[in-house]
Amino acid sequence: MSNVVQTNPLAPFVRSDLPGRFNELDVLRRHWARFAAVSQGAVVPPYEVLIHPSSGCNLRCAWCIGDHVPVELWDEQREQLVMLDAAKDALDRLPDHLASPENMLKLIGGIVDYEVAAPYRQGGEDRSDVFKVEAVSFSGLIGEPLVARKALIPAFTLLAERGIRYGIFTNAVLMDDACIEALLPAGYVHISIDAGTPETYADLKYGGRKAGKVMFERALANLTRLVQRRAETGSDVEINTSFVMYPENYHEVYAAACLIRQAGADSLRLKQDNSGERPLNPEQASHASRLIEQIRSDLTTETFRLLEIHKVGQTAEMARTCSTCSITDLMAAVGSDGCLYPCNYHPRPGGFSYGSALDESFASVWEGQLRRELRSQLPVICPKVCDPFKNRSNRLLAEAKQVVATSGIDRLEGHVADLVNGGAYLIER
Repeated sequence: MSNVVQTNPLAPFVRSDLPGRFNELDVLRRHWARFAAVSQGAVVPPYEVLIHPSSGCNLRCAWCIGDHVPVELWDEQREQLVMLDAAKDALDRLPDHLASPENMLKLIGGIVDYEVAAPYRQGGEDRSDVFKVEAVSFSGLIGEPLVARKALIPAFTLLAERGIRYGIFTNAVLMDDACIEALLPAGYVHISIDAGTPETYADLKYGGRKAGKVMFERALANLTRLVQRRAETGSDVEINTSFVMYPENYHEVYAAACLIRQAGADSLRLKQDNSGERPLNPEQASHASRLIEQIRSDLTTETFRLLEIHKVGQTAEMARTCSTCSITDLMAAVGSDGCLYPCNYHPRPGGFSYGSALDESFASVWEGQLRRELRSQLPVICPKVCDPFKNRSNRLLAEAKQVVATSGIDRLEGHVADLVNGGAYLIER
């Protein structure tokens, strides 16, 4: 890293080991005009919208942070959990309004049609542009998106037709052939694995029931099938996987990496417990570090990479340290109820909502008074943990705003350019 980069005030807030869109600096590099417009007081569409299509899930992960688990029964004949009819209106989960194809298409239509012209500053000049949403992500934070797959497939089609980048975070168990075909034009598919054996997968993700072993094999089979179809069709979809390390599963991370690489995925992302409730102890962390280095030396190639979203044993990075949330102006979140929320960690019964994008337009909710009021209270009203990417982005954006306040936005643009040109992180398409 050059001396210019080392003395850059933004440099301490950039993870040089995380490439492309995984890196917080990519927000300023890729979305400079939008950030600059917001810095001048404009309200413009977010560059990305994260949607939770369903608050229900086909798995029951021991660490789930969704607080959504409904009343349920175990069906011995079908060997799966089934929800009681009464649970459809349970108070401990959001309604699945977006499972309706009509509602989902209404939401997506409002997102892709939302455009705002606004001024911004770049290259020492005052400019203007029309801003619109560039990407839509379907998340599984409080549920499995493919539970609502009948609504997702037409949504994927509309997004592809409109040239909007889209992707999904999924456990892949429900990924049938129709889903795979609809995901081939996507920007990415991110599949959570979290185990290296069927037994551990069943214990941690299906309540120890033997059907969980079948779910593990199905997830890997669907991952393999997606990779095959990508090759057959020449698709450019990125196929990523993740493994969240807990005391119960960290020892299988190498075995999982072997299976994932064999299936043909592009990457493995490693994370730790974000809440701090299930951390690795020092001995486990040391063992995990050795396994990670073994993955790096034995398995990583130009076509299979390892990304440590959380560094083992470095818990300080997971703590929220910012007094303001800036990324909320650049990224939006929609719960399964069709309401907009400050971020993807907020959608839950009783959560702070900006209003429904099904009752009103997406634009009117985003630009509404309630959003302005709640935005000023962030992160005081936020859950105790933050999304890792947003946490890092907020640290960087807080420093960026400080530079703007003291030296002006032109100076900030220079600092960003110095980091980018100095190789502060690997730039990708």
